[in-house]
Parts: sequence; structure tokens; C-alpha cells
Amino acid sequence: MKGEKKVEGLGARLGSELLCAALASAVRDAAARWGCALEEVGEAIADVVEGDVASMIGAVMGAAAEGRKGEVQDREKGGAWDGYLSDEARRAHGVHFTPDAVAQRLVGLLDDLATPGPIVDPACGAGALLLAADRRWPRRALVGVERDPLLAMVAALRLLDARRGREHAGVRIVVGDGLAPLPDALDGRVAAVVMNPPYVPEKGHGEALAAVLRAHPRFEDVRGTRADLLYYFLARSVEMLAPAGQAAWLTPPHWLRADGACRLRAWLLKRGAMERFAWCEARGVFDATPGQEVLLSAFRRGEALREPRWRAEVILDGTQGDASAGWQKVQPQSLGEARWSPRADAKVLGWGARRKRQGRPLGELVRDFQGVVSGADRVTRRHERNFGGEYGWEVGAPIFLSESAHPPERWEPLLPYVRPVLRSGRLEAGRTYETEVAHAWMLYLDGEVDAAHLPAVEAVLGPYRPILEARREVRLGKMPWYRLHWPRDARAMRTPKLVVPRRAKHPCFALDLSGAVVSSDCTFLVAPDHVQDTRRYLRALMAELNSEETERYLRVFGKRKGELLEFYSSPLRELPVVGWPAVE
Repeated sequence: MKGEKKVEGLGARLGSELLCAALASAVRDAAARWGCALEEVGEAIADVVEGDVASMIGAVMGAAAEGRKGEVQDREKGGAWDGYLSDEARRAHGVHFTPDAVAQRLVGLLDDLATPGPIVDPACGAGALLLAADRRWPRRALVGVERDPLLAMVAALRLLDARRGREHAGVRIVVGDGLAPLPDALDGRVAAVVMNPPYVPEKGHGEALAAVLRAHPRFEDVRGTRADLLYYFLARSVEMLAPAGQAAWLTPPHWLRADGACRLRAWLLKRGAMERFAWCEARGVFDATPGQEVLLSAFRRGEALREPRWRAEVILDGTQGDASAGWQKVQPQSLGEARWSPRADAKVLGWGARRKRQGRPLGELVRDFQGVVSGADRVTRRHERNFGGEYGWEVGAPIFLSESAHPPERWEPLLPYVRPVLRSGRLEAGRTYETEVAHAWMLYLDGEVDAAHLPAVEAVLGPYRPILEARREVRLGKMPWYRLHWPRDARAMRTPKLVVPRRAKHPCFALDLSGAVVSSDCTFLVAPDHVQDTRRYLRALMAELNSEETERYLRVFGKRKGELLEFYSSPLRELPVVGWPAVE
């Protein structure tokens, strides 16, 4: 797998025997290159790694002396340190990969660095970004922070190896929390921060992120309705900087427009200025997100010293090329208090402002809902793994949702509860579903069932009861084990409604008059109670929402995930609908 590994978890150490063996192999190679004993390499590592790592160094040196196999190919390219954790471990701890070409490109966003002081990476992993900084500023002091001791030792060895035989201001790798203050009162004296912060979203990690906030309560200032761990790391990097110091960040781009990052964006603008934005495809950076974009950005503490610029389609071939090629001006009004749109030119920004003045927010015209979330559509490999395969479930077997042409035969005892479902992948833009169309089938159990039906519920869902009882709301005693997790408003789904995929390349609003259930990958919209002719109302609205103007507006001012537009939450509710009072 290509790429330099970068890890920052929420507390667990990620080291493994494989990584230890690979590091031992690297120590032996370094001893051969340096023409010294293994002990000298170990002492050099111990001199620059700060933290309780004596036992870990001892284990690595013991493995090196025994000559254990653990070769790492293409280490000089940052090409294989990422291969020593499972995919599950990487996902659980916010692991990302920083190929050498990307590291060089990120460092290239900074200017000549007139500010004195060290260069810091507060989530340094195996040191890819510090190595790139060393190539550009070979004499600067380099400081890395890494929670995992083995990775800290890898970073130390690689930097010592790169700097051997030349003068420099030092290398320090601190084993610890990247959100904690730097040693020796370095905060406020750092010339530059280069960082690929951990990506741990709040969804599914709420308790862990709450613990982070308890440990670092000052980051309440940047926490919105939701917060990813990377928001705290962005703020932390700014805290470190000296006046006129710079930070270069490799992140997903969602924080530019996310509602939960509104306070972060305002916080950043109060303390400095964004100077560079560059987008590239994620498949050239992170293996886990093909087809999406990543953002390389540069921030300066205090007033901007360069005109803010942006560009897309960054070439990641490891060469710097012409740093000015393709750069375009960022309009100041695109970085306001609301969402940022740095790629919008003055003409587009003016057009968007006119539509907002002339139109009405969609949220005033309809009520929006996410589709039904069952909490267990079907048996997954995760279920099989969590329960050890002891129940004999077949992966893919339907629990609440079946995508077969007809309802499964075993659901027959519960046919009164079986409903047709509309799914995102099969919706057709502009279509009216007047009669029952089933993209899938759902057991729509939205509450307590009649006592007479309980034996049928047990017969149909009983084999999967361990899966259903493991759901949070069931464990908390808030709902019966057989209920859908979030059944939504059944009455609203039976009324005429617009249905749209929550993510799609183009607007794909359809009108459902059949009363079908809407799946969780869709949003549905219903007319306000005061509207008398809801069908006419929604048909007219569907035509406007599927228009080219709507798509253009959302591409610039809405939210996207890669090429996919997002059709839910604030971006959808704030969408201006022009000329609507005449229709209503």
C-alpha cells in the first residue's frame, strides 16, 4: 500500500509486533550506513525521543540484535510504514497516509519562512511532513509530537538518518498528546506547523471526543453543534504559532462549509488569515476515500502577507514545479462568517447574493426529514465478527430491509407490516410515483405491536434478536427490541412528498404519491399544513429544485462530498427558491 503512515488516536497505543520488527530492521540498516554499533543508533534515538520509552527502545534493540525479519521496502520514499496496522485499527484511530509527494506539496504552500523558531508537527506519525520540511529548511529545529511510542521512534530514526553529517538546530520527538502544550514553553514561538491531523468524526465517537474536550476545555471555543477531532488540532496549531508564523494543513475539505465548523472558521479569522487553498483527488492521498477531494491549505497568524489564492487539480508527482501556475484570487467576501467558498469568483458570489435576496429559503416552504433508519437492515460481516459466527447467520440476509423483487417468504407472518421502500440509487429525477413502486421492502415496525402479532415477530426477527438487542436505544430501554431504530413520521411518509438522495451528482427530486416508506439514504420533503393543493405545490417545487440554477447554487454554496452534492440539513434548508410566492 502506497503512502506514509500518520496516526493519532484517542488514547490507545497502535504499535504492533510487525512494526517493532520493521523498526528493528531499520535500526540495523542505519547502523550499517552509519558505520556504528546498534547501541549507538539506539542511543541516538533515545536522545531525541522524549517520554517513557525506555522499555520500548529496549524491545526494539533486542529485536535488532536478534536479527528478526521485518523489512520495510522503499523507506526513503515513505512508502511502507503504513502497512503494519489492520484496516480496522486505522479507521478506529483516525489513521491517514501522507505520500512523500503530498508532503512536499503541502510544505510548498508556505513562504520562505522569515519567522524564527522551530517547525512542528503535532501529529507526526512516522515523520513524513517533518522530512519534507527538512528538505526545504535543512537547518531548522524540528519538533514532532506522536502518541504512539513506536511511531515516535520511527520518526526520530528517519529524521536522524536524513540529517546525519550536516549541521542543524536539532530534532525532538515528544511522545504524548498533540493537543497538550509543547515542552519548554514553545507555544507562541513556532515558525511553522505542518500537519495532517487525525480525522475522527463525532459520529460514532461522541464519548471519546467528549473526553478530549474535558481534557482540553479551551477548545469549547471552536466546537459547534458537531465537531471532528481535526477541528481541535487546527486550533491547536494556531496556538503554537509565533506572530506571522504559518500553518500548513492536509485535511478533508468539509470543514470549510460544515455547520459544526462555523465557530472554528470565525475563531481562525480572528487570529489570522487563510493564504492558500489547493484541492486534489483523495485517491492520490488517502486509500480509503477514492473519488473524493482533500484540501491542502495554509494559514498565517496575524495579518496576511500574501494575497489569498486557490487552485485545484494539484499534480502530486513529487515535484514542486511553478508555484504560481494555476493560482486564482480568493475573493474576500467568500471567507465570511458563514460557509467559506474560496473557489467562487466575484461574478458567482454576486449571482448567489441576488438569489438569496430574491428567493425564499426552502426550509420556509417545506418540512424535511431523513428516511427511516432501521439500525439493522441486514446481517453484515461486522455482526458475524462481533458474535463469533455462533448463530449461523448468512451475511447479507435481510433483517428489516430486503432488496428482492418480492418480500421474503419468511416475512409472510408479518405481511401487514411490510411496506414498499424508495431508495436513492433508483430514484428518477422529475418522476411522479403515483402507484406503488418498490425499490426494496421493509418490515415497518414503528412501535409496540399487537400482542397477537408478537409470536410472528419472534418467528421472523427472533433469529436476529442478539443483533437487534445490541442497538443503543434497546440497550437503554427506550424501545422494544423489534422496533426500527428511527422509524420517522409514518403519517408524513403517507402524504404526498418529494424524495431526493441525500447525496447525488445532480439534483434528483421525485414526487411520491404512493405513500411508500423512504430509506435512510434519502431526504423527503412535505408541504406545510396550510397548503391546500399539495400535489400542485410539490410538482412546481420539484421543477424548480431539479433546475440547472439549483444545481449551480449548490455546487458553489452548498456542501459536497467529492463530486456528490448533499441534499439535507442546513444547505438544503437554506437553498433560495426564486419566484415562489406566486406559486404558493
